[in-house]
Amino acid sequence: MSINVLFDSLGAQVQVQNETKKRLTTWTKELESAGYTLNYTDFTKPLAGQLGPNKVLIITTRHRADNPGFPPAIPPGVSFAYESRDLGGLYAWIHDQGGGLLLFVNHSAWPPITEKNPPSWPIHDIQLAAALGITTVFASIPLSSPMSPNPDAPPAIIDSVASVEAWDSGGIVPVMSNGSGTILIPLPTTSTDMSGLGYKTADLAFAVLYTLGKGKVIVIGHSGIVGNYSNEVKYQYPSTGQIDSGDNLKFLMNCVAYLGSGS
Repeated sequence: MSINVLFDSLGAQVQVQNETKKRLTTWTKELESAGYTLNYTDFTKPLAGQLGPNKVLIITTRHRADNPGFPPAIPPGVSFAYESRDLGGLYAWIHDQGGGLLLFVNHSAWPPITEKNPPSWPIHDIQLAAALGITTVFASIPLSSPMSPNPDAPPAIIDSVASVEAWDSGGIVPVMSNGSGTILIPLPTTSTDMSGLGYKTADLAFAVLYTLGKGKVIVIGHSGIVGNYSNEVKYQYPSTGQIDSGDNLKFLMNCVAYLGSGS
């Protein structure tokens, strides 16, 4: 049975794909080869009303990400904020209908965060996570070494995943407001938050799985892991893609399969 996967067109990596046609091809081709049906939202309409029969929703951080030198995928003036009906509708879709959400939050501004240098990239997705009972914070955590999966994570998610690599991460709190999540990928013990807000990385994670009623949510700290690597500078925006680094592709495929299975 084919599983429908819905990509949010306001997601940063999807925008860059629609501008350059070279950002997400490795991952999307792998998804299609595995039998998934891929759909994309109409950004002019509320998100919650487009969920329909889709089993997995993928949001690659809601933030304008026009790639210099390419026509923008999203016209100026379009809001990236979630409407109130989106927040409520997404909760109901996950909790009541068993939908699966793969949400990337990314790091905040580099460094440090001040009134004149406010948080930027994950501001809308932090709001969405909060509506689901999940806490992510304005951390900016550089990552220089591969990360190992949590051996206690669901086997289906970490199968054949020895390492995950990312340039940096936002801050994801494993404990929900109404329960606990399962850490999938811990942050390295040597990692440090550079936001200036004093977050302890020992209290955070790079990827966490949460159960919400009948559905599941996986939150990941950096959306650049889904993108293709390129030697050409113009295709390296907004970060050098890392889909082929470590076991990133396998990890992402496992996450989608797990969310779509209803396990």
